[in-house]
This record gives sequence, C-alpha cells and structure tokens, in this order.
Amino acid sequence: MRKPLLIVMALVVLASCTSKEPKTPQQEPSDKGQQQLPPAASSSQEEVGEVLSSSTMGKVVAERYADLSFETALPISQVLVKNGQQVRRGQVLAQLDLFKLRNTIAQQQHAIEQAELKIEQARLQMQDVIISQGYDPDKEASIPASVRHNADVKSGYALSKSQLATAKAQLAAAQHDLSSGVLTAPFDGVVANLEMQAHQLAKAGQPVCRVIALGNMAVEFRVMEADLSKYKIGTTVTIVPVADKSTHYEAVISEMNPVVDKQGAVTLRSKLKGAQGLFDGMNVEVIVK
Repeated sequence: MRKPLLIVMALVVLASCTSKEPKTPQQEPSDKGQQQLPPAASSSQEEVGEVLSSSTMGKVVAERYADLSFETALPISQVLVKNGQQVRRGQVLAQLDLFKLRNTIAQQQHAIEQAELKIEQARLQMQDVIISQGYDPDKEASIPASVRHNADVKSGYALSKSQLATAKAQLAAAQHDLSSGVLTAPFDGVVANLEMQAHQLAKAGQPVCRVIALGNMAVEFRVMEADLSKYKIGTTVTIVPVADKSTHYEAVISEMNPVVDKQGAVTLRSKLKGAQGLFDGMNVEVIVK
C-alpha cells in the first residue's frame, strides 16, 4: 500500500514543478523588450536634418547708403520728401532758409570790389614812392629789392593784395555754404530715417535723413567657430525673412571677418540676389544646405 501511495505523491509533485517552470521565461523577455525599445523614427529625423541643412539668424544691412546733413546751423525752409519715398540722383530733398547765406555772398562780393580798388590806389602810391627814390617804376628789373619792398610797405600795396585774397577765400566759403544748404540725393535710392521738419533749426552735422541705394542689400550674421566649415566664401545660402516665412531669397557669402569674438563666433556677410521687399535692419533666417 505504501509504494502505490509514494508513486502517486511523486507524480503530483512532478506535475506541479513542470507547470511553474514555463511562466518564468515568458515574463522575463517581455520586461526586457519594453526597456530596450528605441525612438527610432524621431532620432533618424534629427540626423537627416543635421546632414541636410543648418541655420542661424541674421540682419539685412544696406551695402550703400548716405547720411545727409547740413553744414550750417540755420532754420529749415522746406522738406520735400518723406520716409520710404524713392528718389533720383540730384533730386532736392530739403533746404535751409538761404537768405543769410545769399546775403553773405553779396557782402563778400562787395568786399572783393573794395579790395580791388584799394590795390589800384596802392599801386599808384607805390609808383610815387619808387619815383621819389630815383627809379623808373616801368623798369622793374632796375629797381633794387629793398626799394621795391619799402615801396610796397609804404603804399599798402602788399596789404591790399592780402585783403583781396582773404575776401576771395571768404566768398568761396560762402558759396560752398549756399550749395550745401540744399540737400540732394547722391544716388538713386529710397529715403529713410527722416526726422527733421520744416521750420526746425538744423544743427551742423546732424543727420537729416538717409538715402539707401536700391538693390544693394546684404545679410550679416554670426556663426559659431565649430560650424564655420559649413559657411565658406562663395557658398549659396537661403534667406527667409522673419516677417514672411513664405518668401525666400538667395544670397552668396561674400565676406568673412577674420576675428573670433568673445562668444566664439565669426561675423559673415552674404550678398543678396535681388532684395525687393527687404528693409535695412530686418531679421532673417540664414539657411545653408
């Protein structure tokens, strides 16, 4: 009776052991599979993006412009343009009240006439002095230098000539002030930074407006030293204005400042191929592929 009982108990124990063994290997693989699952899709997109393109931010800069100002402190009589207006070379932009300048010219012209009269009077007096010394004023070669010098001083001839030269120089300065009292466009372009108005007092050297040449635009941007190899001279880049992401422009890197600043960046400049709709100072994205 004991043997059959022992056999039955052994079979029961064996069956219980075999039923527990398969559960453990089924649970372990499932846990390990969840920990090792990588984000394959997202990582591949980043890698592709880094290989295809790189971008940085920059600003549009005008390559040719002129800040115009008056050289004389006088009231402004009229301003004939406004910001954003296109102008042609030689077009009048603004002008001063020219009454004082014209009056100064008239005064200097009168001073020249007076100086010329004094020279003629002094010349006659100089001849009298030379004759009194026993020499013929018409024979200059026979007159000693000392006699000639004394005659110049006594007659005032040398002083009158100096006064005439001074009057002519002052007339030239007055004529220059008159011409600079009218601001004209130095080249075809567009008016910007116009701040002065008619009847305001213009200060000498204070900018009245800026004229920016049309079509001469570039983009200035900074690149970290580690990324400099992607931005070589002659490389074509895509320019995307922040104000209009749907508009793209092409530019070619034309300049590189050979200095690394304190932030470890290098400044580059790219010349735009057509810049319609872009303003000086606009923020843009620079993309290199």
